[in-house]
Amino acid sequence: MKILVADCDGTHARALSAQLKVQDDAFSIILARPGENLLDAVRRACPDVVIVDMARPDRDGLDSVRALNAQQMVPVLMFIDDDDPQFMEEAIAAGVSSYHVGGVTLPAIKPILRTAMAVFQRMRGLQEKLAEAREQIEARQIIDAAKRLLMAEDKMSEPAAHRFLQRRAMDQQKKITDIAAALLRGRKTEAS
Repeated sequence: MKILVADCDGTHARALSAQLKVQDDAFSIILARPGENLLDAVRRACPDVVIVDMARPDRDGLDSVRALNAQQMVPVLMFIDDDDPQFMEEAIAAGVSSYHVGGVTLPAIKPILRTAMAVFQRMRGLQEKLAEAREQIEARQIIDAAKRLLMAEDKMSEPAAHRFLQRRAMDQQKKITDIAAALLRGRKTEAS
């Protein structure tokens, strides 16, 4: 498992890396370079998991996590020295999969990594389902708009308009959504 350790304190990051190696020498630990932003470090290292270690809560650091999750989703674990419930909520909202308060000593990491990865996979699955549902709603809206247009302008019944779109989709070997969108664009152009 490739683990990227991102910490602004190089000494702290090396200590964390050493603790990870002691727990499992199969871990491949990559340290973020001094001054390297999180996105660049992830692109360079292609890790399975990112550990962000902060001596104190840093809201600017959460911007990096947000940007990472917007571009390339990867499980992010965060270790913080001091407890701050509001910061914890912000971190989870930013995309942190696992949040831990604990100081310099690292707890048994394997169960934490497995849990973070499972939570991350579940969240990714939910996000994919949400995106799929949005696409289906958008497709349904396009088809319904095309049917309404056919009903209004060509005086078709709703079932006839649907059959018309289906038949044209089969004839052209395209999705019914593509046919409906083309029909809407074509009629809009004719009207202009």
